[in-house]
Amino acid sequence: MSTITARVQEGAKVGLISRIDYGSKGFRRALIDMAFDTFKNEGTHFNVLVGGLIAQKDVIQEMKGFVKGGLNGHGGTKVKRSSEERSARKQALEEDFLKKIAERLSKIIPVITCSDPEDSKKEKLVDLYIVPSPAFDGEVGEKIIHLLAEIRQDIRPSNSGGDRLPVKFVNKLIWALTPQKAVWMRGDYYSTAVERVIKDKRKQTSQGSPDLFVVGGFGSSIQKPQGELEYQYVTVPACHRLEEVRVSENQIGVAVLEFPLDGSSHLYRVYNFKDLVSQELSFVIAPKGTTVLQRKIIEVIKSRGWVTRGLLRYDTGAAVREIERALGNLIKKKTFRRKGENWPGIYYQPGSKKYYFDLTYIQEKLKYAPPDGQLQEDRIVSFACMHAGSTETDYGFFMNKLPGIILQSGASILVDAGDTKEGTRHNLMMKGEIVAGMNNTQQELVAANMVGGVIFKVFSERFLAAIKAKENLSDDATSYELLVDNCLLRFVYILGNHDTWEAEDGHDPLVVFHLKLSAFLARKINSFLTSKKLMPCTNLQNLVDNKIERREYFNLPSGLKVSLQHPYMARAKTTSIRPQEMLVFAKSRGCQVVIGANFHVGETVLDWDMDLGQRVGQEIGTIKHGSHFERHKMKTVDQGVGYLMIRSRKQRILMTESAFYGGSKQVQPVDNLAIINLFLNGLDVDPVNDLNK
Repeated sequence: MSTITARVQEGAKVGLISRIDYGSKGFRRALIDMAFDTFKNEGTHFNVLVGGLIAQKDVIQEMKGFVKGGLNGHGGTKVKRSSEERSARKQALEEDFLKKIAERLSKIIPVITCSDPEDSKKEKLVDLYIVPSPAFDGEVGEKIIHLLAEIRQDIRPSNSGGDRLPVKFVNKLIWALTPQKAVWMRGDYYSTAVERVIKDKRKQTSQGSPDLFVVGGFGSSIQKPQGELEYQYVTVPACHRLEEVRVSENQIGVAVLEFPLDGSSHLYRVYNFKDLVSQELSFVIAPKGTTVLQRKIIEVIKSRGWVTRGLLRYDTGAAVREIERALGNLIKKKTFRRKGENWPGIYYQPGSKKYYFDLTYIQEKLKYAPPDGQLQEDRIVSFACMHAGSTETDYGFFMNKLPGIILQSGASILVDAGDTKEGTRHNLMMKGEIVAGMNNTQQELVAANMVGGVIFKVFSERFLAAIKAKENLSDDATSYELLVDNCLLRFVYILGNHDTWEAEDGHDPLVVFHLKLSAFLARKINSFLTSKKLMPCTNLQNLVDNKIERREYFNLPSGLKVSLQHPYMARAKTTSIRPQEMLVFAKSRGCQVVIGANFHVGETVLDWDMDLGQRVGQEIGTIKHGSHFERHKMKTVDQGVGYLMIRSRKQRILMTESAFYGGSKQVQPVDNLAIINLFLNGLDVDPVNDLNK
């Protein structure tokens, strides 16, 4: 058992881990060490193991062998006992076995300490709540958890299947849920089983709704905001090597849930460990004194897994006797471990006549080495379905809240995933759903002024902060241009189906928007620099033009590839279908990041691919709070914008941070009749009455 001292950050952070599956072939102590190192570095307030402390089937199988050996005695001969004595002896052996498992786990799971938030001079243990899963832990797992709590003061046993956990200092309540039945775990889509668990709990309980559901056990990573659904939730990746084949099990890692002090939307960070697990045998090296043939044998086992002498003969070209001699000497080599370099030893299985590395060593002693190379960070804020010109759009949220979200998040890229304007098809103007009868050109001009206004607000704040941080502002034109360029957001957008309606009339969509946005920003920034008595930027128009891009695929500064999508289709009842489909479509272009919209709902889904590694898809909602069409289809929407931070190394995603920000309350649609009556009032004409009020 190791003890780690951590520092608790402001706000509240909750470390989330699931499915360490002790007792299974996939158990890896190295993953647990990495998980708790992550929690230590994050400064989590408390941690939750959401199901899967043990692998119930494997532990029960091992316990049966232990009990059988105890009942039969050391010599293997069955000891004669009465049925009562045998039953009592069996129970005692089972309890002894479970105690040994608990003692072993108490040494495996690190202890974290931190400064006490209520008294900074004191240190306290960081609690680990363990929520057992009937499907994975079973009754045996529950017993082990309670035995573990008797050994460790920081272990907090929770109710099987789920428990409500208050988060102090931010007045939040999370409800951690685990699967009751294994049958729930089948399915092609990540959200299916998760939402089934939540829906069943909501029907069963007589308690009030939590702020957030946290669901473990499914090996997926999803963040779903509230809006389309009556609740919001996150799912927790597994923390063991995935051995069984389940479509929904895809993620290996841990997560951290952060609740800011200001009460704003929670941040969800997912740390990807699957790259390391997929390469774990790369941390195996040949011990000193090995021959050329022995090194070849080691490489064959690393690439193939279990091998026979026949396979080794085929791969190395050596004679069987030479191979047997080389293997015999390798088996005698002592194990060692240093800085990500390991020699686990060779194990021979007589029954199948196969050779492999010592699995027990790999499970409990193998150490992973973090990848080398410079760490890169990309930050993106995305909006979609702004529908400029619509009476339902929340113009106040977009203009007043979005700049602050961008500044707070530190984003350098602003994405518009389509449907920038409302358009005029489907008799929207006749139905009164367009503000003041705006036509397509006017809608594009309004959209340009809105997007330009947001970008300019962010620029002015960042530029003033940048020149304040510099004691002497350089007179060098190149340095000055670079400063302006660094403070200006990169804006990338695509066309949505509403935008392309006018193409059928022979017009190029959003050309007016693009040209107006460029001119607007150049004019506003030039006026700003003049008003602050700063040096003019002679190359300003070119800088602005280069920051406005219409493209469906682009590269982030880190080199990661992004796909922007606006599929012409409706949403689905299974919420993760569309994000997963967009991820599949983007793979053909080698994209690790997908941002898409058109469904007026939001969701972040992570998916690990054997070629591209960790990938992230973020589905963006809408700036509207709904529409006449959606309300009459009984559909609610996810209103707001999405934030995504991606930490990567050598174009492999190591961590993602995501959040969704929306208007605090639904606003009333723009009243066109009020605009008419304002005009009439100026003429001293009686107002027109609204029969709907």
